[in-house]
Amino acid sequence: MFKNIFKSKIVWITALALSLFSCSDFLEEEVYTQYDPNTFLQTEEGINSVLVAAYDNLQYTGSSLRERMFTFGEFPGDIMWEWGGGFEAIATVYMTYNWDSQTSQFEGRWNNLYTSIRNANSLLDNIDNVTSLSETKVKQLKAEATFIRAADYYYLWEMFGPVPLTTTTEELNFEPAKASNEEFNSFIETELTAAAADLPLEQDLWGKATKGAALSFLSRFYMNTHQWQKAADVSKQVVNLQQYELFDGDLANMFAVENEENDEVIFTSPASTTFHGNSIMPHVFPPNYQIQSNWINWGAQFVLYSDFVNSYHADDKRLGWMLFEYTDVNGVYHDCLDPDDVSRGVRCFKYVPDPNAISQNHGNDIPMMRYAEVLLNAAEAINELDGPGQESIDFINEVRERAGVPLYNVSDFSSKDELRDAILDERGWEFVSEGLRRMDLIRQGKLISRAKARGASNAQDYMTLFPIPQSELNSNPNLEQNPGYN
Repeated sequence: MFKNIFKSKIVWITALALSLFSCSDFLEEEVYTQYDPNTFLQTEEGINSVLVAAYDNLQYTGSSLRERMFTFGEFPGDIMWEWGGGFEAIATVYMTYNWDSQTSQFEGRWNNLYTSIRNANSLLDNIDNVTSLSETKVKQLKAEATFIRAADYYYLWEMFGPVPLTTTTEELNFEPAKASNEEFNSFIETELTAAAADLPLEQDLWGKATKGAALSFLSRFYMNTHQWQKAADVSKQVVNLQQYELFDGDLANMFAVENEENDEVIFTSPASTTFHGNSIMPHVFPPNYQIQSNWINWGAQFVLYSDFVNSYHADDKRLGWMLFEYTDVNGVYHDCLDPDDVSRGVRCFKYVPDPNAISQNHGNDIPMMRYAEVLLNAAEAINELDGPGQESIDFINEVRERAGVPLYNVSDFSSKDELRDAILDERGWEFVSEGLRRMDLIRQGKLISRAKARGASNAQDYMTLFPIPQSELNSNPNLEQNPGYN
């Protein structure tokens, strides 16, 4: 299990801390707390620690889970909204499109991902100096670091568009300019392709990068940059790996702890009840919900728009992810679809509460890439190339068949536009509460129109990108703000 990697990181930090207070070494002048890659990264232990740190900042950790999946990924869209608790003020900024360059969450995201990039660069700069590693192991570790760095830059691109590309820690440029679109696209493509070539099909530890993960992220990037032929080709390449299949168990429990390691998950963010816990459910539990004594229910209320919930087919098994009603701790019944009920909305219980959770920390791993996305990527890309056809319909129907809803026929769609709309709907039903909605709407040119339709009158076309954090602009005169922001 990849969770063991995180435990090793804690052990290493603890050992380092204890060394600082050793009585016998108290008078020695050697500085233990200063990071020196010329010494620390000469050992396999040092390399592994830096790799763990790079994974740590790429994958969902702490409060970044909420920001990355919901604040940025869901609330600007048309599926999910938030009310209640101290978080409501922050969520409202994103629901109503009232952010600016000084909105604090942007700086946190920027710093988090560039920290991961720095760690990946450190590994790549120094790993060839470690003589205890085999050539095969060095090649794999380089591929992992290359994947992590490319994925970090991809997530930065989702938010801010092309950003400065930093690829080494040895010759630092403290005032880098943004890469051009061409430079940035080429970089992501080259990095993920190179990583895929050297990553294994399977890893020894759950949660580490694989060939399928690199190709799937490349598929996502091609999709969101409208490179349809490449998106179709690489999506089918993932399919042809024959490493993945749709989860065939009880769909309502697909995201439960006991099912987290299944063949649909291509890349995941491991969680545990003691370290990097999954804190989604405390934001989702409705008021006065009957929780276990080891859980916690926060004031924040993540709910689904009723129009979205009502758009599901009545037989859709994915409705099993939803909480429509409950009886609270006082014995009062609540209908979550009733607009006058205190619950004020249906909840997505996709991340089934962990019976062994500790307070806010549930142990459900958080998939960052699923095989269902690859199938729908293939369907959408093929439709954009050729319009409705049997191949694209077959890819969609794999997901629909698993959901238990009527399958599509080519004759159901008279145009590329109609099938595109159907795929967008399918992605909403399938990836609800996974943080993909904003980019899906941007790719299809519907983010701003959908936001305005639900009342976000401040939404403007330039707001498909977030602003570069003001703190970065203040410290780097060569960094230009994204268009539309002052």
